[in-house]
Parts: sequence; structure tokens; C-alpha cells
Amino acid sequence: MSAKQDNITNINFGVERMAENLGMSRSSLLRKIKNLFNLSPVDFIRLIRLKKAAKLIQEGKFRIGDICYMVGINSPSYFGKLFLKQFGMTPKEFEKQNRKI
Repeated sequence: MSAKQDNITNINFGVERMAENLGMSRSSLLRKIKNLFNLSPVDFIRLIRLKKAAKLIQEGKFRIGDICYMVGINSPSYFGKLFLKQFGMTPKEFEKQNRKI
């Protein structure tokens, strides 16, 4: 895992910790992420986690139930809902369509 994603498995990693790690105030971080990505910091962190999950699903080395914890989402059902909203399909459907063999 790259240094940029050291906290991806930490379910407690959020906006406060991100701002602290970057040496920014919470409001500065909010403005910066909004300007760069047109997302809130919470949505940005969620997007990074979901993209990492999609990559892990494609690799096919781990079970989907384990991947949600590996990307710092503590509930498989919540992970499924977030994944469906982001990618338009369930993690299982995504796995069937995108697994690298």
C-alpha cells in the first residue's frame, strides 16, 4: 500500500485526522478538497476507499466480505450500499464483470 493510503484500513480515519496529517485546519481542508474535486472531505475519503475496494475486487485475492474491512468500512451491508451507489452495481456483480484472471 502506498504512503498516501496508509490510513485506508483505519475505520477511525476521518476529516479531523486527515486535516491534522496535512497540517491544515478542517475548514481549509474542506475548501481545498471542494475546489480540487468538488466533493466534501468525507465523500473524498469514501471515494478513495471505494476505488481501493474495486481494485482489490478486480485482483480476486480476497473475499468481498474481507475487502470492506481492508478499506476501513466496518459494515458489509453499508459497504454494499456505498458500492452500489458509486459504481451502479453490487460488489458481487462488479466482481463477476471485472475480475482479472
